[in-house]
Amino acid sequence: MLSAEGEKPQFIMLPKFPQFKKLEITDKADIEEITLQYPPYSDFNFVSLWVWDIKNAIRISQLNGNLLVKFSDYLSEESFYSFLGREKTNETAEALLELSKKEKIRPVLKLVPENSVVKMDQNKFNIIEERNHFDYIYSIKNLAAYVGSEYKKHRKNTRRFKEIHKFEVKFMNLTEEKNKKILQDLVDLWTKKKKDKIDNTKNYKELEDFKNESIAFKKLLSSPDDFLKSLICFSIFIEDKLASFIVSERIMDDYCLSHFGKSNIGYEGISQFLMQSHAKFFLDMGIDYHNDEQDLGLPNLRFSKNSYRPAHFLKKYSIAYLDDFVI
Repeated sequence: MLSAEGEKPQFIMLPKFPQFKKLEITDKADIEEITLQYPPYSDFNFVSLWVWDIKNAIRISQLNGNLLVKFSDYLSEESFYSFLGREKTNETAEALLELSKKEKIRPVLKLVPENSVVKMDQNKFNIIEERNHFDYIYSIKNLAAYVGSEYKKHRKNTRRFKEIHKFEVKFMNLTEEKNKKILQDLVDLWTKKKKDKIDNTKNYKELEDFKNESIAFKKLLSSPDDFLKSLICFSIFIEDKLASFIVSERIMDDYCLSHFGKSNIGYEGISQFLMQSHAKFFLDMGIDYHNDEQDLGLPNLRFSKNSYRPAHFLKKYSIAYLDDFVI
């Protein structure tokens, strides 16, 4: 919450470093007091923080007006610290690295947004891009139009889908139990088909991602109604059966961020049609960009996200002391 005009925000719920607290759903307003000052890095988005905290391991604090977060790695569950903010960033990074050493955590900060590293002392810190965690940012206009040779396949698949299938676009109320069941059934179907496809490849990293995403989605659907009402569930039905959906959130005036999206891949072209239809909806709302989160270094996910031609990325970095050689 803001203090008198011209003063820095005064935080009520977030403890001051070195104290941390577990993440609670009531922390939304205090976290967004900080995050809405910056581009929408997905890892620090409150919805993302909440639903992906599947082990109740996230801890939060603040220092120098920066948001501090203790994360667990999305795949390995390894603990690490990160922060979002641009005030006294050298001091903030040093404090978190020293705390990491004290807690016998590998002394590397991860997922640190580009906004937070631009003024850091490169004579003291090793600052490395984390390509696997770059957020993909798409132009809503480009997705809505699919213009140009780079979208030729998308246009073909979208046209094919519309020619073959009788569909209906709907907005699903996430607070209704019947809708929750329908959505969960599609996620389970998608996950089963994907698992069957990769089981023989022994791709444990991708299998772990499927498992964790399923748990996170169930947590989303079990969240309070007020939380769910802030989200938009854009869906496609074929013959009265859910075939595809994206759960998104409008952030600020020019961004939307998608949290979950799944399609019955048995319908040719449905993913491309969903992405375009979703973009047209947000284009009408005056939104310019779609944040589709990161690819976690998973090859199939990276191929799919790149196929929609990102306009740019929100970059994130790892930080360690220059002399530690731990990155």
